[in-house]
Amino acid sequence: MKRFLFVILIVVSCGEPVDIEATIDARALKISMENISKISTATPQPQPTAQPTATPQPTATLVPFDRAKVEQIAEEKVAVVAEQAYSGDMYIIEEALPELVPLLAPQPTPQPTATPQPIPTPQTFADTDSAYEIYQENRQKVLMIEVGNSTGTGWVIEDGWIITNEHVVGTNKSVIVHIPMSSEGSGYTSFAGSVFGVDRKRDLAAIKLDHGLEPIKTREVDVKDIGKEVFTLGYSAGNAGVPSSHSGILSYVKVADTTLNYEKGTSYYKGDELGSKVSIIVFDAAADPGDSGGPIIDKDGYAIGTVYGFLESAGGKRTTGQQLGTNMASIYEVWEDLKNNKNTSFD
Repeated sequence: MKRFLFVILIVVSCGEPVDIEATIDARALKISMENISKISTATPQPQPTAQPTATPQPTATLVPFDRAKVEQIAEEKVAVVAEQAYSGDMYIIEEALPELVPLLAPQPTPQPTATPQPIPTPQTFADTDSAYEIYQENRQKVLMIEVGNSTGTGWVIEDGWIITNEHVVGTNKSVIVHIPMSSEGSGYTSFAGSVFGVDRKRDLAAIKLDHGLEPIKTREVDVKDIGKEVFTLGYSAGNAGVPSSHSGILSYVKVADTTLNYEKGTSYYKGDELGSKVSIIVFDAAADPGDSGGPIIDKDGYAIGTVYGFLESAGGKRTTGQQLGTNMASIYEVWEDLKNNKNTSFD
């Protein structure tokens, strides 16, 4: 705040001599001290809500009162002051003595401008069409397997080969394979496929069929993949040529100590103790009767396993939202043997 100091100079009469220098010195000092003493203390302000720490600002520089400088300026300006005094005028110090203003009322040191902060870069979100893209890329590679009055699902794992569940084919040596047409319609073509090796321990079966379809790429998963998005394709809706799709996440990866026997009305995760363990995928994407044997596909389009059943609680009831699949890690162990018409149930 700019402070104005008024100096009232009294005209001396009766012809008495006036010590102008002494008068200016005394009055200037007196006025300065009186005005300084009258400066009221600022009213305390409420504390604002704590804000993020700003760039530290330097403390304002305080200029001490310089009496010698004031006296020097007063002496230099004595003629101006005397003229004003004899005329009886009142005047503002900053008009006659502008050099005194910064000494009697010093201004704080200018503060630097706060450092500009960069605007956060907008973040992109995951592609919401990933499920659709996964479906379109793989729908023709997911096939309906018909055995008598029952149906299940298989998928193209290799040129000329289809993988499904052992409990889908049972003891049959031949099955009907319905392959979707290349268009997005509901058409399909049907062929007879030959069942080669089976594995009740891992619930797997290999079907030979010269289908001419491109395989689904594969990879195995472990506990580091828990939480990743997965999709299932299968024929639970019962419409040949049009597999249904469900999405969820990989809930867990564990090992099974017993065979994966299929018995209607019970969990597939049941049976004899094993000499070696089976890597099991637990996931929450929907899987219903008819989806058995279908692929479990990750968001990058890799088949990470084959659906085989549901998780059963200790009381023997189905655990809602928890499905089971055989990890590709265990499929890789026996696939070549299955293609060679071997039963690897207890390998």
